[in-house]
Amino acid sequence: MKSLELDPRLSRILTFVVESHVSSAEPVGSQYVRAAYHLSISPATIRNAMRELEELGLLRHPHTSAGRVPTEAGYRYYVDHLMRPEPIPIGMRRALDGAADRARLESRSGDLPPTLARASRQLAMMAMRSREDESVDRVNFAALEGGLVVVAVGVRDGGVATATWRPRTAPPAAVLRRAEAWVRERLPVAGPSGLDALARAAGAGAPPDAAPFVEEALAEASRLLATREMPAVRVDGADNIASQPEFQGPGQLRPLVSLLANQESLARTLDAFSGEVTPRVAIGSEIASPEMRACAIVGMGVVVGGMRGVIGVMGPVRMPYRRVVSLVVYVGGRLLGAST
Repeated sequence: MKSLELDPRLSRILTFVVESHVSSAEPVGSQYVRAAYHLSISPATIRNAMRELEELGLLRHPHTSAGRVPTEAGYRYYVDHLMRPEPIPIGMRRALDGAADRARLESRSGDLPPTLARASRQLAMMAMRSREDESVDRVNFAALEGGLVVVAVGVRDGGVATATWRPRTAPPAAVLRRAEAWVRERLPVAGPSGLDALARAAGAGAPPDAAPFVEEALAEASRLLATREMPAVRVDGADNIASQPEFQGPGQLRPLVSLLANQESLARTLDAFSGEVTPRVAIGSEIASPEMRACAIVGMGVVVGGMRGVIGVMGPVRMPYRRVVSLVVYVGGRLLGAST
């Protein structure tokens, strides 16, 4: 929505419709907007503004109602241009402070997700991934019968992950040794991203007969380490989101329940927010996971006790963004501030 710029009248009406729909979960009509916000303009003027917003793709008009509801694009414009943060009450700040401090001291989620879930009245998620300074200091290959190869990846903390796969071309023992030696001379590297970078360099730098295998083997090692590092996700407040009108039907609730049971999918979705130092809002189709298309997520990366992590709040697309963004800003800032 960067190219779209609403005038003050349309901006006000869009804000009123979004915030009214968030609180009521019902289509919003011109009479309601006029009464609720004590506007002196006529309902006809408000209807005309709503019609303009609909033509711009920011509102839609359900067939069963005279009112209108925001589209994903309408929510996006509201979040990017119109939303004002909601103040956090002092008592809630104290509860969040205590939970964030305990998470920092324990280097894990602790009671932060349930506290954030109560404060947001949505579903709160937190995942701690791995130490920022973790590096790969060993990569070994071993040939098995039938053209299979074992790759073993060792990290600084002493952990080792192994996987077996079948390369496109089974390398002779001499090529395997040259590949391992070339990789060993360039270690340590920083986690999966370091392995990926080394794989890209192999095409030009590794021995010609070993380069194709090195590229394939390091890509496999990177996937292995990324899977090993995938964090468990702590989730709290499922009742909050399941009680929303959007998820009352079995057809709407079933994908959400399946999602919450799939730790890997949740972890991968949250990982997309790991590089954010301020909250990022993903709305509906902006979320990669198909099960989440009826949802919105506000998330950001944090560092706690040398561990990288993500905190996030998920709710329906009709999320109280003012409250949720304020909470994630506050908790994320508390955790990041404590880690410096």
